[in-house]
Amino acid sequence: MIGVGTAAAQAIAHPKTTRNLLIVAAVIVLIVPVALVAVPVSLVLAMGASGFGGGGVCGGSAPSVEAGQNVDGYGTGQLKIAATIIVVGQQMSVPPHGQTLALMVAIGESGLRNLDHGDAVDNTTIGVFQQGAGYGTPAHRMDPATAAAAFYTRMLHVPDWQTLAPTLVAHAVQINADPYHYARFWTPAEHVLAALSGASAGTCEVPADARAAAAVLVGAIQAKTLNFLEPRYQQQVINMADGTATPDCTIDAHVLQLIVVAVQSFQQVGISDLNRRCTGMTPGAGTKSAHWKGKAVDFYAINRQSLTGADALSVQLIHVLDPYAPHGSSAGQSDCRARADVSLGLLTNITSDFPDTCNHQHIQVP
Repeated sequence: MIGVGTAAAQAIAHPKTTRNLLIVAAVIVLIVPVALVAVPVSLVLAMGASGFGGGGVCGGSAPSVEAGQNVDGYGTGQLKIAATIIVVGQQMSVPPHGQTLALMVAIGESGLRNLDHGDAVDNTTIGVFQQGAGYGTPAHRMDPATAAAAFYTRMLHVPDWQTLAPTLVAHAVQINADPYHYARFWTPAEHVLAALSGASAGTCEVPADARAAAAVLVGAIQAKTLNFLEPRYQQQVINMADGTATPDCTIDAHVLQLIVVAVQSFQQVGISDLNRRCTGMTPGAGTKSAHWKGKAVDFYAINRQSLTGADALSVQLIHVLDPYAPHGSSAGQSDCRARADVSLGLLTNITSDFPDTCNHQHIQVP
């Protein structure tokens, strides 16, 4: 919990202006220690995949390959290619299910080898994904990272890719003669992903109800991986966990579950806003805001980096939450992304966005 008690009390009298100052102050507290070390964006994104409590239940950790390591018959060289595929997936905010799917295709096409030739059916395809000329130059197709990014990009545009049989998703991208060719490689792909990153191809561990989700978040507060801009919002979560929340101070179960996904997926999560009816604050849309109904959450920091709605971590957060959000959910900061020429890409359940201030990432549920 950051030390903003005095300023938080003043925010009651001057909600919007003071809230913005609080966010700036809190971000400075969070960022200054990190800013002393220049951390590349790629590393920040890989760090973002770390699981809450060290379990890697959501995104897994940055993959590593040990000398002499062997997983299901795949040796060190092959596993290094697999690690590259996983890292690219993490950087593109592809969940573990999608990373497993990419590994399945790479195993089924090349046995995780960067081949400079195709097969008897088509000898023009090359690389770990056996991509044809439509994927770019030979140099692009022979670079595992570039090839993986190209595969993920096409995979993300397959309708219902998260729920279709993985082999059918792979077939839609690869156009293999046999749509079921890849099915037998799914289990080895799961084993490789788990061995290298600790991630599972399944889903995040999301509690079934609001009280259970709030209890998980109390644990994250105690572990100092979940911070709040104001003590009042932290207290809302605590009261939801112990069953003492009043009707005006409840938080929608979906909102709590999405925060659980965030703390499972990132090393640190900072929240600046929850139920405003409980606090009597009416900035922005006032009583028409989803915050007034306890159906919205504002994230002001991820991994001790401030969010603007248009930065890489804001976009990653939206993609991480999308599979677990109820269909018809919304994201704020559309104007911030438009000015920065940033696109959210393809989403499944977060179906709309709207303008908002560029000092946090707003998520709301229907």
